[in-house]
Amino acid sequence: MQRILSIDVMKRETNIPVIEVTFKGIYLLLIFAWIGCKENTSSIRGNDEIIEISNIIDLTEGFKNIHSVRLSEIVDSITFIPFDTNSQSLMGSAQKRMELNPQFIFYNNFVFDWEGNYLVSIGRRGNGTFEEPQGVFSVVYKENHFYSKGSKFIEYEMNGKPTGKVRNLYASNEFSSTDFLRSGSLFIAGDNLAVYNYPTTVYFFNTDFQTVSSRVVTNADSLPPYLNQIGDSKFVTYFIDKVLFYNFMNDTIFYVSDTVMESKWIVNFDEKLRLSTQVMLNFRNLMNDYAIERAGGLSYENTKLVQLTNNKHKVVAVYETESYIFFHMIEIALFAEPRGLTQPLPYIIYYDKKTGKSIRVEGNGFEDDLLDMDYFFPQLGIYDSKLISFIWPFELLDYIEKCKETGRKVNPRLIELSKKIDSEDNPILILAHIIHNR
Repeated sequence: MQRILSIDVMKRETNIPVIEVTFKGIYLLLIFAWIGCKENTSSIRGNDEIIEISNIIDLTEGFKNIHSVRLSEIVDSITFIPFDTNSQSLMGSAQKRMELNPQFIFYNNFVFDWEGNYLVSIGRRGNGTFEEPQGVFSVVYKENHFYSKGSKFIEYEMNGKPTGKVRNLYASNEFSSTDFLRSGSLFIAGDNLAVYNYPTTVYFFNTDFQTVSSRVVTNADSLPPYLNQIGDSKFVTYFIDKVLFYNFMNDTIFYVSDTVMESKWIVNFDEKLRLSTQVMLNFRNLMNDYAIERAGGLSYENTKLVQLTNNKHKVVAVYETESYIFFHMIEIALFAEPRGLTQPLPYIIYYDKKTGKSIRVEGNGFEDDLLDMDYFFPQLGIYDSKLISFIWPFELLDYIEKCKETGRKVNPRLIELSKKIDSEDNPILILAHIIHNR
């Protein structure tokens, strides 16, 4: 079985040329050094003042700046995309398995276009050379080919048939500390493919599946081979033609292309609010300690794990648009039900590029004054200047029925939509289009 034998790790250049410097040169160097130490800023003019906007996002400010935000304040229209429903494209849980791509929408190995039409299924479950023992769950598209990552890299034609290119990554029924690519989804990085081996390294591969480079994003020693995570994490999102990578360990947003990771935004997140990096890195050990403490009769509240995580906040995903940067956030409440607590719902903090201010959206999401439902939360994220959520047809039909029973007004667009669906159909995407040139 083919194994990955070596990885090219990025090294910092240390050969620095000697420069002959005059007194005047020293003076100029001091000036440039002073300029270089200044925060990277840009200016925009308000009504009567110039506002300096830096590359530092003060996420902590959002916790002090909590407002009820109407959907119509940032969105000007809503559209729906019903997914094809047939024997080849039946979906299960939509939120966990759907990925939005510039060209396609992926649900596991199903490929849909942005009109909701089912196109093809990628890969097969099995033990053959071009099959995956556990099935295919991670697919990307690049230059008229699809690529999957499971226990192998496999390339496919547009019709879903393998081209013959394959690279074995590990034995799916064996576990080894060398299986550094077992976890981590595949994503496109310019001319290359990439995989994030959480939490330390991003690996880059060409379309022949040769390792071309890697970038260490977290320096950490003595980590277990498969590190558990607290809550969901979406490391990669898209903005126009840019790939965004969020480093959860140091709260930095990168633009990724080819083998380059450019630091674009630094996120200021108060340590008193933030789930600490050490807890994220040592979660498995803390879980082991927790099991011992509970077995010894210690209450939930007195375990080290609960004390270190309780009421801490974590970024789940970051999305950039023309006017805003959105942070999908969660508040940690481990073992909420046995502790007699209500699990906190996810929430949104958004950074306004024009004003440089961060706002936390109050409640369970944006106040829905466009579809007249209770609130709107972008469960599937933000892509191409659209807040994207979904609803199952049976949920929509139940909602309309309950509104009739209680005398609540139903938005005419939802009534019209309900006439075109069946309760057994696949989910419907709801796209809330962000106002352009605000």
